[in-house]
Amino acid sequence: MKKTITLLTAAVSTVVCLSSCVKAQTDKTAVLNDWQKEVLAAEGLPTEADELTDSQLKSIQRIYEMITYLNEKYNEEFIYAGYLEPEANQTETLYAYPRLLGADYGRNTVTVKTTKDGFTDDYSDRSIVDYAEEMANDFMKDYFDSDQVIAFFKVNACDIKKNEVIDGDFQWKLGVSDIIFVNEDICNAEQIEEFAVNYAKWLYEHELDGRHRINIVKDMDITQITYGEISDVYDYDNYLGYYSMAFDSLKRKVLQDDHLNGKRTGNNYAIDDFFSKYN
Repeated sequence: MKKTITLLTAAVSTVVCLSSCVKAQTDKTAVLNDWQKEVLAAEGLPTEADELTDSQLKSIQRIYEMITYLNEKYNEEFIYAGYLEPEANQTETLYAYPRLLGADYGRNTVTVKTTKDGFTDDYSDRSIVDYAEEMANDFMKDYFDSDQVIAFFKVNACDIKKNEVIDGDFQWKLGVSDIIFVNEDICNAEQIEEFAVNYAKWLYEHELDGRHRINIVKDMDITQITYGEISDVYDYDNYLGYYSMAFDSLKRKVLQDDHLNGKRTGNNYAIDDFFSKYN
């Protein structure tokens, strides 16, 4: 029977398999280092190699190889957050986050996967995400002439570093999920689409890809909302609804949906039609 351990951290809640499904034989005379023993102890598992099953020993050895790959590649320390062992339809995967940045409720989670040549990861120059988030927040605050709007960015894909961004152009090489909160006092359900159109134009001008969700709230101080509270806000009576949009892969359409005034709608617009809605 497979033994599955659930690892809960500030960064991510992940199923961690140190289980019997790996069939390869392992060396029970192996010596585990202190880091490996700490991970095993946190999972409530034995900390000596000869007390582990073959699959548990194989997994902890692979976890150490993958975290070492990150540490050495980026010359910084990463904190282990979870592991998925290889299966028929599942690539071996490690989850971690950089110690210097912290977990930030999962925003800084790094994924490492195995390849035929070793490992690959999605960690990039995280400062570029902060840079894009700051640019978006500056645009929104100028647009409304108010601090009662805020955007939180989470990276989906990144193939560009900050020093490669020229005049604020991300060259469609950065994809984010951004969660925006705006106070009803400055943007209500009747005004949100006009703001969304102008924000979409700004995103297109800066070649910034992703999915963008604009949430309306009332009687809240937007400046007090943190990333970790986002899911809680959706349950508040103060939460009024959202308007969401994204560019299609060819950047020819805007894919849009919303839930406002108790109604759900969705539309696909030709990008020029969407941009001209409030001319």
